[in-house]
Amino acid sequence: MNRRHLLKGMGIVAFYSSFPAVLSEFLSSCNNKNKLQRAGYFSDNEFSSIEGICNSILPKTSTPGALDVQVPYFIDLIVKDCMSKEDQQLIKQGLQQMNNQSPAFTSLSSKEKSELVKEIDETAFKEGNYDHAWFKIIKKLALIGYFTSKDGMTKALNYIKVPGDYKACIPYKRGEKQMAKTFLMYW
Repeated sequence: MNRRHLLKGMGIVAFYSSFPAVLSEFLSSCNNKNKLQRAGYFSDNEFSSIEGICNSILPKTSTPGALDVQVPYFIDLIVKDCMSKEDQQLIKQGLQQMNNQSPAFTSLSSKEKSELVKEIDETAFKEGNYDHAWFKIIKKLALIGYFTSKDGMTKALNYIKVPGDYKACIPYKRGEKQMAKTFLMYW
């Protein structure tokens, strides 16, 4: 066996073995009947910006939104416990840059926040643009946090708790929810 492949494989195993512990910590804080506790990595202003971004990406509709399933708390915990120092600083700098604009992101109305997030999203995903790499990380974590939550999995998707036989072709009608399966049993 190649030593490089062995070390790479051990790193992947270490990451995946620590992720359930972080997820479990997040879910246990969500089950707490008192006020949710933040991981404390972001300042109040930065955390408020993350809430605004998450609410713009996944607003409440007929299904729960990102704020309903506590996605900003998930992001706070993951950034604090699982991100490299470089990525942490990249996210903090991006949030600070967004709040240093005039007017500050946190002072905008919901509609203005959504428009700004849409603009940042379009800019961030243009090929060769690295100015908004921090936003890509936040968006990815928001989607992971939402779709691994109980409500995100069961209410936003067509969830099958115990999937049956493998079916290669499942009929799909336009407008139906997407299929979802999970091996995560934290609730």
